[in-house]
Amino acid sequence: MNLTQFVREGFVEIREHSGRTVLQTLGVILGVASVVATLGMTSGMEARRQQYFEESGGTRLMGVYNQPPSELALTARQRARMGLKLEDAEQIRQTIPGFDVVVAEIARSHRVRAGETEMELRITAIEPQFGRMRELEMASGRYLTSHDIETCAAVVVIGSTRSRELFGSTDPVGQALTIGGKRYTVVGVTKEKVFYWQKNNNYNAHEWLNRLVVVPITSYMKRHLPATEDRIDELNLRLASADAHEQSRPALERLLDSRHGVRDFGIWDRQERIEQGDSEGQIYNITFLACGIISLLVGGIVITNIMLASFTERMREVGVRKTLGATGWQVFIQFLVEAIVVTVLGGAAGLTLGIGFTWGITRLLFIDMALTPAMVGAAVGSAGLVGFFFGLNPAVKASRLDPVVALRYE
Repeated sequence: MNLTQFVREGFVEIREHSGRTVLQTLGVILGVASVVATLGMTSGMEARRQQYFEESGGTRLMGVYNQPPSELALTARQRARMGLKLEDAEQIRQTIPGFDVVVAEIARSHRVRAGETEMELRITAIEPQFGRMRELEMASGRYLTSHDIETCAAVVVIGSTRSRELFGSTDPVGQALTIGGKRYTVVGVTKEKVFYWQKNNNYNAHEWLNRLVVVPITSYMKRHLPATEDRIDELNLRLASADAHEQSRPALERLLDSRHGVRDFGIWDRQERIEQGDSEGQIYNITFLACGIISLLVGGIVITNIMLASFTERMREVGVRKTLGATGWQVFIQFLVEAIVVTVLGGAAGLTLGIGFTWGITRLLFIDMALTPAMVGAAVGSAGLVGFFFGLNPAVKASRLDPVVALRYE
């Protein structure tokens, strides 16, 4: 007999004992469904999170912000050197090649007036590379340039939401905008950025970019700050590559420590946050996968017991086969193939159930799911492995059966 005949006989056995087959496959179905549902939902959420990072500057972003030092007593020299400064950004560019973008930032609230419209808004004074760092595109006009920085130009770029609030449907490019009593000219409006974590959610995760009102940092410092004030609020940085993280962050800390003389800053690190989120997510993944694996193991134990019971019922059949010339190897393959066929069918049913369950949950929670061919192969393959390992014992017993003893069995 060849493998095709063994598989055909396996299906005949399944059809003749459908009730027994259902019991055999129940644990496998639940186990595979649990694994597929877990992988589908977690992969969908991971893909969604990765999309957010890509649309908001990538995974290589880092920032430095002012933070009170832990030391209670500071010297006069330390107090004088405290706080981030514009020169810090230049020093980072010159001494740490691991960062390809370094942007200084000052953020303050001011009264802003455009024609008859007046409101209190947060003004962000930055450098031109900020637009490239945050993947901003222009709806009209242009973004800030290095020439604006060099000449302390009185120009401003606003987000799409601020454009509607201040100017309505009118194109604001070329219009005047008064910020804190100082006149600026609008030179550009950024294109609206939209990202919703859930399809039924009204919260746009990119809305803060649409609400930006940005001016050249040199112009802001000259027009709104005292001549002696040279401190900034934050440094925005982007790593040249993910591999540069290991060396660049310690180098950044050493540089700022040496320049300030005291640890008066904090660092937010997107790669670090991603790793932290991944480790927290693994807890849930492992929990659900463990439940699925336990279900598969229980299903395998059930398969072994039922196959042993089936072997007892078919002992005379095995004896007749061996008497007619079937070898122990052929009997072994027959029983093992039956076990694998049963579990693969259970895996296919579990895959269908898992996809349906995942589809229902994602529609209920309005999130995306992601199933790949690798996941499908892993689900069905794991079911086949369960059938193989847990079908070995009954198959070995059947292959070693003495035909004389089998024919005498009542």
